Amino acid sequence: MAAATPSDPVPLDEAFRTAMRRLAATVTVITTRNDSGIRHGMTATAVTSVSASPPAVLACVNRSAALHAQLGLGQRFCINLLHRSQQRLSEVFSGAIEGEARFAEGDWQADAAGLPYLADAQANIFCEIEAVHAYGTHSICIGRVTGAISRADVDPLVYQDGCYMGTGPVGDCGPGPGRNG
Repeated sequence: MAAATPSDPVPLDEAFRTAMRRLAATVTVITTRNDSGIRHGMTATAVTSVSASPPAVLACVNRSAALHAQLGLGQRFCINLLHRSQQRLSEVFSGAIEGEARFAEGDWQADAAGLPYLADAQANIFCEIEAVHAYGTHSICIGRVTGAISRADVDPLVYQDGCYMGTGPVGDCGPGPGRNG
């Protein structure tokens, strides 16, 4: 799709969706467990850090997603950053399979409190919800980080312009955003 010009306006919602497809994002699966022990999860790319002190993240969850009803104040959840090899898992948690059956795909473990996490993910960020803000079709869930695990092999699954892809260095990996140096 070509860029909008004043003589050929594109509706704002369409222009916004097209622009956001240019924003590459690491693919994650957000997981939780309800009081009955039933696991819930969904694929998400609208995840980012909020603060380093205290450590906090945010995740945007569509209010129509089954996971949404499980994410209230104090609820624990895990953000599992996917490895490039885990595209199928992303598809499963995007709706290819429903409910608890989604957890048949992947190496799922549980922490001491029963929170599900993907053992071979790029990273796992364990959180407790401190705030939920409704905005439009989504809720912005802010989680206080209670723990994190990172794997040595850095090869994240990325989603951009409707495609899965990987990443690689453009040059040397010297100082940059989030790096010490």
